[in-house]
Amino acid sequence: MPNNFFIMANSEQTNSTHNNSNDQTTFFDLIEEYDFPQPKRGDIIRGEILRIDDDVVFIDIGSKRDAMVPHQEIQQLDDAFLSTLATGDTVPVYVTRTPVGSEQLLVSLERGLQEMDWERAVKLQEDEATVELKIVNYNKGGLVVEFGRIQGFVPNSHVPAIQNVYSHDKRTSYKSKQVGETLKLKIIEVDPPQERFVLSAKSAQKEQRQERLSHLSQGETLTGTIVNMKHYGAFVDIGDGLVGLLHISRMAWEHIDRPEHLFDIGDEVKVMVDKIDVQKEKISLNRKVLLPSPWQTFAEKWQTGDLLEGTVTAVVDFGAFVRVDDGIEGLLHKNEMNIPSDTDPSDSLAEGDVILIRIVQIDVAQERLSLSTRRVTAAEEIGWMQNRHEEEHEAEAEIIVE
Repeated sequence: MPNNFFIMANSEQTNSTHNNSNDQTTFFDLIEEYDFPQPKRGDIIRGEILRIDDDVVFIDIGSKRDAMVPHQEIQQLDDAFLSTLATGDTVPVYVTRTPVGSEQLLVSLERGLQEMDWERAVKLQEDEATVELKIVNYNKGGLVVEFGRIQGFVPNSHVPAIQNVYSHDKRTSYKSKQVGETLKLKIIEVDPPQERFVLSAKSAQKEQRQERLSHLSQGETLTGTIVNMKHYGAFVDIGDGLVGLLHISRMAWEHIDRPEHLFDIGDEVKVMVDKIDVQKEKISLNRKVLLPSPWQTFAEKWQTGDLLEGTVTAVVDFGAFVRVDDGIEGLLHKNEMNIPSDTDPSDSLAEGDVILIRIVQIDVAQERLSLSTRRVTAAEEIGWMQNRHEEEHEAEAEIIVE
């Protein structure tokens, strides 16, 4: 109210004390004539709580009359929220009725808070911000999330975990388990008049993936979860929506026929990042490199000149391949075999044969092992055969006893 209004009123009161009753009438008449801002239905105004009486809240919104939040609305508000209200608090209200004559100026605290949430949602969409919201319900079409005092909707097609799941039962099962959990989302549509508020986890995950990819580095070691398997490898979830491929050749040192022979879906696996393609969002992973090298272990156990037995895995024109340990195969070249130079190796050896061999060379860096039967003496071979014969008899005797 203008200061000169109060000066005029005080001057009148000082100079004409005998006419006090007339002055008072003039004072209130002037108040009635003062041009207060007139709120309109639908306005959102911030006001100050004046008092709370018998479940009715009176609020000063700068109008000629104090606004009132009616008893019916107060009864519907959450008790926990009401307990936070106190005289002097500033709150947003929505004008529901402007007074005519002696009618009360009515406002809605609930609608005011909702409208503020709508304004906040519009601003977040403009800023392309990511929000993390709680899932409070679900229906056939998607998930329902809570945003202050309004609710948003996340369609099935914008929930990556179920967008390609076509079984109604599986979708329903997943969504029911998500109630109470939080989800990172991007706002894709806000229409307050239509009360339409749509969000997307898919868009948020894409942003998360790009952010994570930009910080991911080749050679980094991390732990992920097997989420799918194909004949050529396994797909590993490494977090933030990123899934990398662990090729079958990078799973272990030994030969693996199929990924399911080594893993089950849901298994945790420690891997190293081999390659990153940020543009295509492709990540190649390697588990093999984190495992102890069988070649290093073999080299620590054996050395050049040692005798050991092995199993022939393949016979070729230039010799034979012999497995001497898990993941370790060596080459028995034709020149190192006890056969005439014009004899074919297949005339002397066959796949599955167990033979005594001598180590000629171990090359850990190149993963190569050179073997020889020509350098095994007759005495060594006879002794080895006798030992094998005795072990076989002992094994047969144990079977009979059992």
